[in-house]
Amino acid sequence: RTGVTLTLRSGSCAPLNYGSNICQPHDLVDDATCDVSQANNSDIPSYCFQSWCYVDADACVRDTDNAVYRSSYFPVESGVDMFYSYDACNSTGNSWMEFVERRALGGIHIKASVPSYLEPMIFKRDGEGNIIDEPGEEYYDNSVPYEGAYMNYIKEIMRIAKGDITNVTYTYKSRSSTLKHPSSHYTAAVQDIENGLVDMSIGPFWITGERLKLAA
Repeated sequence: RTGVTLTLRSGSCAPLNYGSNICQPHDLVDDATCDVSQANNSDIPSYCFQSWCYVDADACVRDTDNAVYRSSYFPVESGVDMFYSYDACNSTGNSWMEFVERRALGGIHIKASVPSYLEPMIFKRDGEGNIIDEPGEEYYDNSVPYEGAYMNYIKEIMRIAKGDITNVTYTYKSRSSTLKHPSSHYTAAVQDIENGLVDMSIGPFWITGERLKLAA
């Protein structure tokens, strides 16, 4: 049979007729996230019960007032353009859109570097519990935790994300980037992003042309 291979967000491999030919709650049938035998009804996302189908986008936008969306399962560079509609099935896609927005990052782990200390925003403590003003050898010890307003802010973002960001770990900027940018801890930290060593860096950054270019 001719078809397009598709893996759903849950990791399920969709059958060739997924979303095709008929209006029905396709996700309830084929998406592991919607498996009623593996969860309490309260744990199943509401989008699972909504009917939808893939549609001819040109015909829908020309001849009807149904809302049509391009499927994000298929990257633009794949050359596959698939469009779906809940309205065409007298249903609503609100719950699916809300689910996608909440899970936009897919439960990722983020590795973040810290350029330097700045009390009370971000700092470490010594063995006696005193706040350390200037980075020393403990800066390169990831077992010594960071504290401060920035850390609390990240924790709040993770709480709001509700699992979209599963974890954030903090580390030091590399010595090589520090040698390359000796005049700025912060530009050195952005260099590590450019080099793929970390996903982001946390601190009171000034936006400069050089840093924007490195992080682009």
